[in-house]
Amino acid sequence: MKIIAVIENSITIGGGFNQALNSIIQMQRICEGKFEFEVFTADADNEGYLNYLNISSVSFTFSWVDKALAKLSINPWWQSLQNRIKIVGAFEKKLLSHNCDLVYFVTPSGYSASLQRLNFIATVWDTCHRDMPEFPEVRDFNQFFLRDRSNQNYLSPAVIVLVDSASSADSISFRYGVDRARLLPMPFSFSPFLDLELSKSKDEVLAKHNLCEGYLFYPAQFWAHKNHIRILEAILLLNKGGMQHQHTVVFSGGDKGNKEYIENFVEQNNIGNQVRFLGFVPEDEIRGLYEGCQAVIMPTYFGPTNVPPFEAWILGKPLIYSMQFSGQVKNSAVLVDPDDALQLSSAITNCMDEKFCEKLVKAGKLRLVELSDERKEAESELLSRLFKFEKRLRCWSQR
Repeated sequence: MKIIAVIENSITIGGGFNQALNSIIQMQRICEGKFEFEVFTADADNEGYLNYLNISSVSFTFSWVDKALAKLSINPWWQSLQNRIKIVGAFEKKLLSHNCDLVYFVTPSGYSASLQRLNFIATVWDTCHRDMPEFPEVRDFNQFFLRDRSNQNYLSPAVIVLVDSASSADSISFRYGVDRARLLPMPFSFSPFLDLELSKSKDEVLAKHNLCEGYLFYPAQFWAHKNHIRILEAILLLNKGGMQHQHTVVFSGGDKGNKEYIENFVEQNNIGNQVRFLGFVPEDEIRGLYEGCQAVIMPTYFGPTNVPPFEAWILGKPLIYSMQFSGQVKNSAVLVDPDDALQLSSAITNCMDEKFCEKLVKAGKLRLVELSDERKEAESELLSRLFKFEKRLRCWSQR
């Protein structure tokens, strides 16, 4: 059996790109000595990052037929017509020409609907448009309905649906009627680029960005749900409290439409000397930015799991995190209400205490071990399901 992993997005999507790379690395390891494995990328620039990780890949482009098939597939009239005319798009033809038996979409994708013959594994990172529908990135211009329709129509036919956690699996099964047995929780992991050999030194990174050690670090794209504003409100509260030490916060991440609003808030409140905007930083600088911080701060509204907690733990940094996602972190973070700037300011103060931080870091290391064990169990279950699919695959001709 041959599995082909498909990565559609570029590195600019941030943590999702790193998680996609982790999924490819994981599947490559699972398949070794058991199944054939190959990677397709819709962005030619990704080949460099994949090569960096010793993963070879094949570039492709979705044709207009592929795009049309993906869009039309949910319409009953087209389904009946397609059943008679049997159009296969260029994407699927290329997969078939590479002897593909199972397609693995390592990011959420609507292109699974363009497949007319090949089975697939789907990936869902969250259902936050249902949990927090008020945020513009999941509300404006029918984005809510596009996401919801995608989940309603593209998940049920999947051989396996990989999700981040058991709570996500339960949510998807309840909301979209996907058989719970088809859903497999697979814990996230930290960026592969945190590897010491792939990273610039801390001193080099801090010098480049003119930073001194001891700042608060938030690696996140500028979406509204990332809640940068609450951190700034907490900084203002600490300033009003007469703190002798003025805290510096470092934001790294690309603009997804909310950066100007955050920059204006900084300017209006005269805290520009305490806030640094680094933009989207190269992957080999992320480790150095983590190593130079006093604490990682993440008051996000979207979950239930996120990647930065893993990265904080692996590099021994205390974590401030949203309390509604306590299931991911257990006792390995200072949990705060993301609506409450006062709670956030208190958490920042606590993370200035060395003994307090030592306890958090120790708890983080233990949590990493627990999640690693969970991931191993999930990988074993994934392999079992792949073997089962391989047996069923023998029941019909593939070509």
